[in-house]
Amino acid sequence: MRKDRIQTNQTDQMIVLTAGIGMFLSTLDTGIINVALPTLVQSFNSSITVMTWTITMYTLALVGTIIIFGRLSDKYGRLKIYASGLIVFFMASILCGLSTSPGELITFRTLQGIGAAMLQGTAVAIITTAIPKERQGVALGTLGVLLGLGPVLGPSIGGFLISLGSWRWIFFINIPITLVGLLGCTIVFKKVKESRNAIQIDLPGSILLGFSVLALLRGLSMLSTSGIVSIESLGPIMLFAILFVLFFFWERKAKEPIVNLKLFLHGDFAAPVLGIFVLGGATSLGFIVPPYFLEQVSKLEPWQAGLVNLSAPLGLVLMSKVSGRLIEKAGTTRLMMIGLIIMAVTYGILGIMQSNWSPSLIATLLMLYGVGAGFFVPPNTSAIMSAVGREIQGTIGAFQRMMQNLGIALYATIASVFIRTHSHSGIETIMSGFREAWIFASGTILLSLLIFIFVFRRNPINQTSDIYKHTD
Repeated sequence: MRKDRIQTNQTDQMIVLTAGIGMFLSTLDTGIINVALPTLVQSFNSSITVMTWTITMYTLALVGTIIIFGRLSDKYGRLKIYASGLIVFFMASILCGLSTSPGELITFRTLQGIGAAMLQGTAVAIITTAIPKERQGVALGTLGVLLGLGPVLGPSIGGFLISLGSWRWIFFINIPITLVGLLGCTIVFKKVKESRNAIQIDLPGSILLGFSVLALLRGLSMLSTSGIVSIESLGPIMLFAILFVLFFFWERKAKEPIVNLKLFLHGDFAAPVLGIFVLGGATSLGFIVPPYFLEQVSKLEPWQAGLVNLSAPLGLVLMSKVSGRLIEKAGTTRLMMIGLIIMAVTYGILGIMQSNWSPSLIATLLMLYGVGAGFFVPPNTSAIMSAVGREIQGTIGAFQRMMQNLGIALYATIASVFIRTHSHSGIETIMSGFREAWIFASGTILLSLLIFIFVFRRNPINQTSDIYKHTD
């Protein structure tokens, strides 16, 4: 009996490690290239505007295609799509490292974003379909740790590799990691039997959703860059509205919609989805606002500001494992509410920040926010994934990641507007922009918390696994 338990634990760990590598890689590469932008501008004799497309196209490709790959994984097998994603990411990383022009690098970063979509769109579903529900809490907690390590290690690894003398190593570093992931896939393939699901691929719906998301991200990117509302920036956002309305009406009539819209009538599903959207957005502020404050007001060096910025993901890493273990005892809604309270209070305090606040105080508050996020993420993933049947776990996992990334894009734009609006005056005016950004994020977290309280009062038992059965 004990031997069987040990073997079961080892199998679970191998599944989580294999799935977590994809999440780690896809988040690691965002932080790494952010640090490398000045070096890339100099190496290619280009401009920051051009080289920023290496980030933009990666994000567009990831968010725009993630639902498609989540759906394909439900039909053909999550591990197969995941392993294919590792191969795509592997090849794209090599090509990025060998790039000789900005155009090549942007193109191969787009391919890398597609690989990241294949990884993020399947990683959670691999865990929720291969590991029994009673052991998923611990597994999702471990996945949260690996997810948080990407932002923690990305800037530091990127800075270290660039200091060695070549920016190319920020892409070549992915090679051994993807090889470990592929080795894990071969082992897991032998231990886990995946069955194909007889579901239809809603191609028109996928195309409408994908292009609507791309239009929204493009519009938000233009607003964030210029800080000015113009016809050029409003055009993509208007296109998003049109395409999304078409998507909505198409999905209402589709026999097998991408995501059953009736799910959103259930608070136990809608509240966690709103929560992950708000979490993604609020967390992005923790990466955007502090560097401005620390470098412009506190006069820290960029590397020092980068160390302070590691505080929030570090808090997430420290708490995710604990939160995962508490899911079975405390329930998903209680843990998410605790996390939201901690995050709202922390950002509320940052909403009264003063120009004489020390970097150590900022770091402490950001870490406390990360602890709240650590409380929130594993039960949020569990709640959303439990709302649907096993046959569409890939689709719903991809949907969760898409919502989180959309939150990041929207809040990043709003934060940029707050900062730009107050950037042409004195320090106190700039501080007003920082405070407004924190208060906005804290307010939306509180709104999400109120919705959770309402849902919890209606359903204190916190059972979500049967929602999908009642939406047909």
